[in-house]
Amino acid sequence: MSNPNALAALEYAPETAFAETSTTFATARVPVKNAIDPSGLLWEKQPLSLVTQHMQGGSGYALMGQGGSFTTELHLTGHGETTIGSPSLSTTETLMGYVWGNVALSATASTTLTGGTANIPTTTASNTFLDGALCRIGALGDGDGEGQMYAIATHETTNLTLLNDLAGAPVNGAELAPAANFYLHETPYGMGLNASTPGLRFRFLSSNLQYSCHGCFPTGLTITAASPNESPVATITWEVSRWSAVSATFPSAVTMLANRPAPNAAGTLFVNDVGTATRSVRAYRNLTIDIGLGFQGIVGPGGVSAYQKYVGCCRMPTTVKWSWVEDADATTASPVLQGWGTADNKRIHIMATLSPTVGKQVGFYSPNVCVATVPVQFNDNGINRLKFEGTAETGTTTTNDLTASALRMGWA
Repeated sequence: MSNPNALAALEYAPETAFAETSTTFATARVPVKNAIDPSGLLWEKQPLSLVTQHMQGGSGYALMGQGGSFTTELHLTGHGETTIGSPSLSTTETLMGYVWGNVALSATASTTLTGGTANIPTTTASNTFLDGALCRIGALGDGDGEGQMYAIATHETTNLTLLNDLAGAPVNGAELAPAANFYLHETPYGMGLNASTPGLRFRFLSSNLQYSCHGCFPTGLTITAASPNESPVATITWEVSRWSAVSATFPSAVTMLANRPAPNAAGTLFVNDVGTATRSVRAYRNLTIDIGLGFQGIVGPGGVSAYQKYVGCCRMPTTVKWSWVEDADATTASPVLQGWGTADNKRIHIMATLSPTVGKQVGFYSPNVCVATVPVQFNDNGINRLKFEGTAETGTTTTNDLTASALRMGWA
């Protein structure tokens, strides 16, 4: 007898060898928005097309390779609790790290500011925050950090040089909190967080049929509902190398981290020329970050299963596109966004803080965005508006993947 589709669970675990035989799924239960639809799993059958002696003789089918894909939707919840103190990465953050390629806390512990300027605040701790990382400073309404996210150029001795300035010089005692930083590879690399973790395995549980999927890797990542007063969501498409029907205990006893998201409100969209940290924020009405995640499965012999499609995967270049809508300028011959578009090879950097709520904060930073279009006024639900579009490229500081990454996401 069939039961409701809404009764379901999704478990995952990292693999130590691609599509390995292990059947343990005890790392965590994934806090997905919707039950997984397994109808995208494929086990191909190929017609034999043999010569026959009768008109409708036929020759049947041969069982071929496995594969297919499935999609997960996850709320972008932020860290789930304050990062003041000595935070550690959650199971959800570790999973998102596999998708992005890297995840690291910007520092092992929080500290406070003792003064300084809006561009170079001084810190109590010395040289503890990572170059290129995102962090959280202050609290909403304080007139300096405002609880927003900031990108760090360097932290040398007690000088914290920022890539986007504070709203004002910080007061003594302002909080400087680390964030979980998710960022793309800028140098060639494999699937996982390091060479020994090439893939993931998932188990779909329902009160009816259940499936285990091995050798899984992400092929798509889209950030949606990131506009004002929306709750951001990450939609991830996973490619599968091999799968099977299984019988496991349901309901699952594996722990699920069910953090709550916050709406995109009271955040900021910092935009300025590359290399200019002066505070400059845009009043936007709609925001989209389109991430064309680069992954390619590798076919070949040596699979665990006789019908396994992929024996590995390779990270390929990822495309990142920013776009937002804002109200049209007052009458002028020199509209701001149009001027960006007509400037030859205009380069900007962008820091978007979606919410200043402690434990639910999400931010995105791109150090080098090339303006892609010349905006023209259009009718947006009866209001005159303009649309910005740009493509994120490798940052100008290429010390390591974090400083060079074209896009970083921070959770605090």
